[in-house]
Amino acid sequence: MNPHRLMIATLVIAALAASTQFQRVFATDAAALPHAQVDPQVSAEIGAAAARAGELLRVNALSSTPKSAEPGQPAAWSEHQVATPDGLLAYTSIGQGPVLLVIPGGPGGSGYGLRSRFLPLAKDFNIILVDNIGRGRSARLADPARYTVDRDAQDIEHLRRFLGVKTLALYGHSYGGLVAQAYAAQYPQAVDHLILGNTLHGEQSWQAQIDGFKAWLQRHDPERWQRLLALHEQGRLTGSAPAQDLIGAAFEPLYWADRAAERPKAAASGDPRDAMNKVVYLAMLGPDPEWRVGGTLQGTELLPRLKSVTAPTLLLTGRFDPVAPPSVMNEMQRALPRGTPSTALVFEHSGHRPFVEEAELWAQAVAEFLTRGVN
Repeated sequence: MNPHRLMIATLVIAALAASTQFQRVFATDAAALPHAQVDPQVSAEIGAAAARAGELLRVNALSSTPKSAEPGQPAAWSEHQVATPDGLLAYTSIGQGPVLLVIPGGPGGSGYGLRSRFLPLAKDFNIILVDNIGRGRSARLADPARYTVDRDAQDIEHLRRFLGVKTLALYGHSYGGLVAQAYAAQYPQAVDHLILGNTLHGEQSWQAQIDGFKAWLQRHDPERWQRLLALHEQGRLTGSAPAQDLIGAAFEPLYWADRAAERPKAAASGDPRDAMNKVVYLAMLGPDPEWRVGGTLQGTELLPRLKSVTAPTLLLTGRFDPVAPPSVMNEMQRALPRGTPSTALVFEHSGHRPFVEEAELWAQAVAEFLTRGVN
């Protein structure tokens, strides 16, 4: 055997053996390797072997049952990374069955905080939490102006192709719902179920929720409102640290139906990458994000695009959600094509996070929709 081919065969065998031992998956582009000079025939052999090894890696990552770290403890999430034109795209997965791909909120949030919320669905579905580029364990962009809803939607297509599935169920929570709408409209043939959870549909609805928060602050906490106005007049916009601290303490309780309830916080990640990325947040909403919509979200309106959605659609919100109230949910449902089956569900005892306040009812509604379709 040609010595070059013997060396290649040895490396491929080693790669295949290693693929059965590691859960983390890296998809790399061989064309990116600098100064590589390989005989064309040998290059073809390398490509074919790499494709086979990559397929084994993918199947191993998606089909293996995650092991519990300790008896009685929840199964562990497995972590993966996929090569894209914008760098490595990270996601975590757990469970078996049809793929349910979840897009977190923000913009700028990672999927880490949703792990415990979606875990109850893992017994019937392969739950995949994606960290869009710029968030969580994914790569960062050099130019923040490139953080857009449509660029985020391309992350989903890269991931779908990497997973090797023809169609998938898509769940977009809060900001993630904008990405889910954009993706389902551009790739309707790739979405078999669409869930829009507590989300908005573009700049206008986002500005309306900003104005609602400002009106609440002005009416119910006038002292804090005056301090915010003073900061604003000094040029310290609502994206600045002092303004964020001032607003955050007032706004956080408004996200819940029962504002006085004490809720145990989810365990911290310990990885600073899992925190909200303010660079992404400000790039998409502008320097004054709690006052007016700026940044790349300006001009983004998804209602007209919803006419291209063909997948059965479940729209969810909480009766007391100040971000994405039932009226906004109804606007999205009306924008769907007449032939697209859809159901809108309001959780009567929830705010922005029904998967926390009405967890069992929420999980049941999602599971039934994914298994039985729309009534």
